[in-house]
Amino acid sequence: LLFSALVLRLALLVFLAAVGNMSAKQLRKLQAANDSSRAQAPSCEKDDESSSEDDVPAKAAAPGFSLLLGSSDESEAECTPARPEVEERKPVVPPSEDRKKKNKKKKGRPSKAKAEPEEPDRDEEDALLDEAAAAAASELASDDKGKHLESAEGQNSQVLIMNRQDFSADREHRRLFGKLKGSGRGSGDSTKKLAVKARGAHEGQFAHHRKLFLVEPTPGELWPRPQGCAKMVAASSGSFPIFSICSTPEHSRLLHGFASIQMLHDPNEVQHFVMEHPFCIEALLVLSDICRQGGQHEQAFDMLRRAVYAVECSFEAGFSPFAASEISHGATSVSWPRVQLQLPAQEEPSWPGWSWLGSLWGYMLGLASRGLNRTAIEVCKLLLAATLPRDPVHALIHLDFFCLRADEYRLLIDLAQDLVPPTVPLQPGTIIRLDCVMPNFAYSAALAGHLASTGGRGASASTEVDDVAALGTITVADIIAPCMGSQAAKVDADTVEEGPSQSHVALMRAMLLFPQALRPLLDALSVHLEAPAPKGSPYRSSWSQLLDRRPLAGSSHVRHVQHFLVHALVSDAYARYCGPLWRAEKTLRWLHACAGRLTQMCESPLFDGELMEARKSWSQAPQSLEAAFVADYKDFTTSEVDADRRAPPVLERAMNSLVSLAAPGPAEALPAVGGYAGQEDEEAQLQRALQMSMAAAESAERRRLVEEQEAELRESLAIDQARGAEGSSDLHSGPVSEEALAQLVDMGFSRSAASAALVSAGGDLDMALNHLTS
Repeated sequence: LLFSALVLRLALLVFLAAVGNMSAKQLRKLQAANDSSRAQAPSCEKDDESSSEDDVPAKAAAPGFSLLLGSSDESEAECTPARPEVEERKPVVPPSEDRKKKNKKKKGRPSKAKAEPEEPDRDEEDALLDEAAAAAASELASDDKGKHLESAEGQNSQVLIMNRQDFSADREHRRLFGKLKGSGRGSGDSTKKLAVKARGAHEGQFAHHRKLFLVEPTPGELWPRPQGCAKMVAASSGSFPIFSICSTPEHSRLLHGFASIQMLHDPNEVQHFVMEHPFCIEALLVLSDICRQGGQHEQAFDMLRRAVYAVECSFEAGFSPFAASEISHGATSVSWPRVQLQLPAQEEPSWPGWSWLGSLWGYMLGLASRGLNRTAIEVCKLLLAATLPRDPVHALIHLDFFCLRADEYRLLIDLAQDLVPPTVPLQPGTIIRLDCVMPNFAYSAALAGHLASTGGRGASASTEVDDVAALGTITVADIIAPCMGSQAAKVDADTVEEGPSQSHVALMRAMLLFPQALRPLLDALSVHLEAPAPKGSPYRSSWSQLLDRRPLAGSSHVRHVQHFLVHALVSDAYARYCGPLWRAEKTLRWLHACAGRLTQMCESPLFDGELMEARKSWSQAPQSLEAAFVADYKDFTTSEVDADRRAPPVLERAMNSLVSLAAPGPAEALPAVGGYAGQEDEEAQLQRALQMSMAAAESAERRRLVEEQEAELRESLAIDQARGAEGSSDLHSGPVSEEALAQLVDMGFSRSAASAALVSAGGDLDMALNHLTS
C-alpha cells in the first residue's frame, strides 16, 4: 500500500509539472479555439469563402512545405464537426523550452536516444524555410527595382548592371575566407549591446535617410551623419538625369581651415584636424596617404572607408546605381544606371567632386589589395558609370585585372564586346568594342576566354584544348570583322562563335591591332626570345623569329594615327600589371601557337593583304573613347599600376590646389570654391582669419613642446654617453706601453697624439693606429 501511494503521488507530480509548462497565454488561446469550435455549426452546405474567413478558429499555420498540400484535406476538415478533445491537442511550447526539454531527455536517457532516431526539429525547419522565403523575396524585390536594366536584348550596356549584394565587402570576405572568429570587420557577436550608448543615438543622429550599400558601419562604428561635406544636386532632369557636385558654405570654410593645416606639412596636425572633423573627405584622403606611406595599411583603409561613407551619405535621392534610364543612339537605345556625373568642361582642380572620385578610387584599390576583387569590380563599375565617356581616374586600366583575379571571365568578355559609353555621337565607322580600342582589354578578354575553356586559374583538373584543331577553323574574316566599325562589331557580337577557337580568335586579333604589347609582355614573363618554342606548341619557330615576321614586325607604320602614344603607355602598364597572370605553361603555349598561326596566315599574299588593309582602316577610324584619350589619358603613367600606387595626376593636382586656399589674394572671393558663389562678409572673414591664427599659434606651441622634449632626450643621451666614456677611460687609464708609443712615434706621429690615441684605445696598438689615421 505504501508503494502504491508513492507511485500515485509521483504520477500526480509529473502530471502537474506537465500542465505547468503551458503558459497562461497558451491556455487562453486553446480555450478560445475550443469555444469557437463548439459554437461553429458543422455544416458543409453553408461553406462559402466569406464565412470561412471570418469564423474559422484560430489555428496555427502549417509550417514548411505543408502549405503546398492539396485543398481536399482542408475541405474534409471543414466538413467534419469539431470535437473539443483537448487531450489530443499538444500544447505549443516555445522553441527555447522545447530545445531545453529535448536536451534534458538526451542527458537523462542516452540509451533511448541511441535506440530511437530523433525526429527533425520543426522549429529549425521553419527557420530555414523562412530564410529561404526572405531571400527569394529580396531577389524579387531587387529584380523589380532593376527592371529597367532587364530590358530588351540588343541593348549593349547591360554589362554595367550593379547588384547591392556585390558591394558588400564583408559578404565576399565570408565567402572567400569563411566566418572565422576575429576575422572580418566587426566580427563577433553582432547582437552584443554596448555598455554605454553613443550620445545622440536616441535623437536620430545615427539614422540615415537611405540604405547604405557602399560602406555599412559595423555595430562598433557609431558614425553620425557627416557634416561639412559637399552636396550633390540634379543638374538636369528628364529621362536621363545628370548630377553635379557643388560646395556649400560649411564645406568651403572647412576647406580653408584644412588648407592652413596642410601648409604646415605636419602629419600630427592633419591627424588632429581629422579628430576634430572626422568626415572631412579631403583630410581623410591626405591622412590615408600618410598612413599608407608609413606602412600602416589597415589604418589607411579605415580612413578610406570613412571617406566613402561620407561620400555615400551625400548622394542625391535620385542617384542610384540600381535604377536605369534609356539613352537613344540613333536607332538603338542604351540603358544606363542613374549615376552620371557632370564633370567640369575644363580641368578645374578646385572642383569638389575630385575628392569624391579619389575616395572611390582609393577604396577600390584597397579592396583589391585585401583580396576582395569582386567588390572592387562593383566599385569600378560605379566609377565608370558615373564618368564615361570620360575616365579621369583611369578605372579602365584596373577593371580587366579585377575580373581576371575574381574569375569573372564571362563578365570581362561582355565588357570588352558590349560596353557602349553614353552621350557619345557615334559616327559611321566608329570603333566601339573595348577589345579593339584598348590593348589591356584586347589581351585580357582573350585570356579570359582561354581560362574559361580550360577550367580557370589554378584548376586541379584543367580541360585540354587542341590548339591545332582550334586554329585550323579560324579564317581571316573571323579576325578582322570587329575591326571594321560599329556595324561589323554588332554583327559579330550577335553571331559570336562559341567554342574552343573563340579565345584563339580574340588573341590573334589583339596581336594584329596591338603588336607593341607583345614584347613587353614577354619581357615581364622573363621569356628568353632565342629559346626554342614551348613544348606542345604546333609551331617550331622561336619568339625572336616570330617577332621579326609580319604582322608582328614593323608596328610603327601601322599604329593608330591619333592615339598611338596612349596605346603604347597602356600596353606597357598592362605588361607590368597583368603579366603574372600569363605565367602558366599552358597559357604560354597557347600564346606561342596563336602568334605562329597569325604569322603563317601572313605568308599568303592574299591573307596578308586583307589583314593589312583591315589594320590600316582601323588605325584611321575614330574610337568610342576619344574624349577619355584626349582629356584624361594624355598624362597617364605606368607608375599608377606599380606597388607604390601613384594617384592619377588629376587627383594630385586637386589635392595640391588646396594649399592655394590658405592665403588668398585681397581681390579674391574666399568662398568661391567648387561652385559656391556666395560672398563672405567682413565679420566672417575676420573670424576665419582669427581661427587660422589661433590654429597656427597652437601648432607652433605644439612644435615647441616637441622640440623641448627632443632636446631633453638628446641631453640625457649625451649624459649617458659621457658616463659610459668616463667608465671606459677609467678602465683603460693605466700606463701606456713605451714600446707601442715608440712604434707610433717612429711612424711619424707626434708623441702627444700617439699617447692620446693609445689611452683612448686602451693600449691597443691597432685601434690607436686607426684613430690616428681616421
